[in-house]
Amino acid sequence: MKSALLLICLAFFVALLSTGNACDPDSNNQPDCSIASNVQTNIRNFWDPTRYWWCESSTSTATVVVCPEVTGFDPSKKECVPWNEWTWTPYC
Repeated sequence: MKSALLLICLAFFVALLSTGNACDPDSNNQPDCSIASNVQTNIRNFWDPTRYWWCESSTSTATVVVCPEVTGFDPSKKECVPWNEWTWTPYC
């Protein structure tokens, strides 16, 4: 019985650990539009600070949106800001 409880706790810990490391800094961070929290939200593009991802609906594919000239995408504000207000932030 103790070993079954230990295995359950271990499985729970592994599940928690894997959800905490969902960010892949080697990807471009293209979102899955079928996830409700990604719809109608500006999402950072890891490969280009002048672009971000946009999901129009839960059935669409994420599209790349280019910020206006002389601006970069600020992931904390989730919008394009002038370069003098933009700072690099770690991906994950």
